[in-house]
Amino acid sequence: MAGAMTHVVYTDDTGTAYRMRIAQWVATLTGATAATTEPNPPKGLRPRRRYARITATGREQAIVIPDVGATQWTAAEGTAVTLETGVFGSTGVAATLQGRTGERKKAI
Repeated sequence: MAGAMTHVVYTDDTGTAYRMRIAQWVATLTGATAATTEPNPPKGLRPRRRYARITATGREQAIVIPDVGATQWTAAEGTAVTLETGVFGSTGVAATLQGRTGERKKAI
């Protein structure tokens, strides 16, 4: 699932805002704010992710969640979402939210 990319504001667990590059469809899905003057994230920061299982194939897709307040982060497992395929004019594919992993920081 590729496609156009964009820079958004990623707020880490301490409240610090960083500029992160993610797929445009993920930014739209999560309602992320466009980045302006935020610094790049430090090396060793692994962003939080939510996983979604594509209904038709059973394949799992990881989604970076820029803000813990996003519905996709707080929603219960099994919640239905529509993921984009990254193909222009695509209508997306049905999926259900699964588990999630919090962010990790490693001093490098």
